[in-house]
Order: sequence, then structure tokens, then C-alpha cells
Amino acid sequence: MMWTKGPLWPSSVLLLLTLLLSPINAGVGIGAYIAQWPEKIILRPGHSLTISCYQNYSNLAYMFWYQQPPRNGLKLIVSSSTWSHNSYEDGYSEAKFEVTRQNTDYSLMTIKNVTAQDAATYFCQLFFGSGTKLTVIGENDEIIPPAVAIFSPSKQEIQQKSKATLVCLASGFYPDHLTLVWRVNGVKRTEGVGTDESSTQNGSTYSLTSRLRMPAWEWFNPLNRFECVANFFQNGTTASINKFIHGDAGE
Repeated sequence: MMWTKGPLWPSSVLLLLTLLLSPINAGVGIGAYIAQWPEKIILRPGHSLTISCYQNYSNLAYMFWYQQPPRNGLKLIVSSSTWSHNSYEDGYSEAKFEVTRQNTDYSLMTIKNVTAQDAATYFCQLFFGSGTKLTVIGENDEIIPPAVAIFSPSKQEIQQKSKATLVCLASGFYPDHLTLVWRVNGVKRTEGVGTDESSTQNGSTYSLTSRLRMPAWEWFNPLNRFECVANFFQNGTTASINKFIHGDAGE
């Protein structure tokens, strides 16, 4: 089997660096499994980060680590195997990105003395998992939670298309490390949901918008509760702000 260092593109590359210590399970084929953690983390300059990668497909002897800076493509950092020294690409070194591989199943990469230039999403690759997104904030930067608001559907959309779209806006937060989730009557809703691919920067803070589209009849039920949940990083853990609106009773 031929092996190359060319990038194998992930099915999705989304995440930033806030701390979620549950492993990521990415299905990569029958009998194959890859997990990478932490999922997200925020660090201040000068700290270090260790990313863990586990895979159960022991026939694959090579392990690759990639970096994807914001709004850029994947860059290969290093390739490792179980029988030879790590091979670093130009611009990367073991002094900064230390990779250890105890066996074919498990690999660690430690990013030392992080700076703002290290803010990126990092992937271990045999198959791609979800990645680890790192955000580096200033030593004195304040973490600002979002303000969350839900906006009612447009009457014109209801009349013309028999559809109703709720809009959830999270604004004024810092850093860019927030996700939005919709729940209907307490149950997570993914159908009809559209969320901006990335946050919008407004000066020193960010905003993010998500939309929930549904049949008009679902909106015109006052017993239905539509909830937008903003999850963000605060004081070393994930915090949430919930806003909700009930369906319209109609005229």
C-alpha cells in the first residue's frame, strides 16, 4: 500500500479551542474508530496544550498531525510511524510541537508555549475526526458571555410560503467560541436549522445567528416552546444561556 503526505480532507472542519474533555467519536468506516480530545480549549500565551488521539485500526502504521489556521487550508505539521523518527515539515519543529506515539493506537501532540500564531484547529489523521480548535487570548483579555435574543417569524413568509422562521441572535461575546442549539419542547431540533458557518466580528466582540424554519402550523400552536441555547466557555467550563418563545395563538 502506498502512503503519501498529501492531505486527506476531513468531512467537516469546525471547532475552536474551548475545553470539552469528552472524546470525539468519528465513524470512519466499518470497524474503524478515531477519537481526539479535548474538542475545544482557550489558553493564554505561554501555556501548553496536549492533544490526545486514539484509533483502533492497528494496520495503519503512520500518524499525521495537521494544523488549520482560521480561514486557511490544512498544513501538515509532522508524520510519525512506529519504527522511525518523527518527520517535521518546514516551519515546524519538535521544540514547539512535540509528538509521542506509545503504540499504533495512541498518539499525543504537545504544543508548547502557545502564542496567538498557534490559534488554529488541529487534526490527527489516519482518518479525520472532528479536530481540536485552539484559541489563544491575551493575558488580560476578559471573557464576555453573549446576549441572546429570539426574533419572531415574518408575517410575509407565513402568508406567502406557509413557513415560519425563528431567528436566534447571540451577540457581544468574546472570544469566538460559541455554539447555538435549538430545542422544541425540550427536544433538540436539527431539521430546518441553519446556523452561520462562522461568527461575525463587530469591533472587539462577536455575533452569531441561527435560524429555525418550520411549517406555519407548528408555529401557530401556543403549547409549543421554541428554545435557543448558547453554549460558551467561561471559567474553565462550558456555560449556557437559554432563551425561549412560545408559539403564536393566532387571531
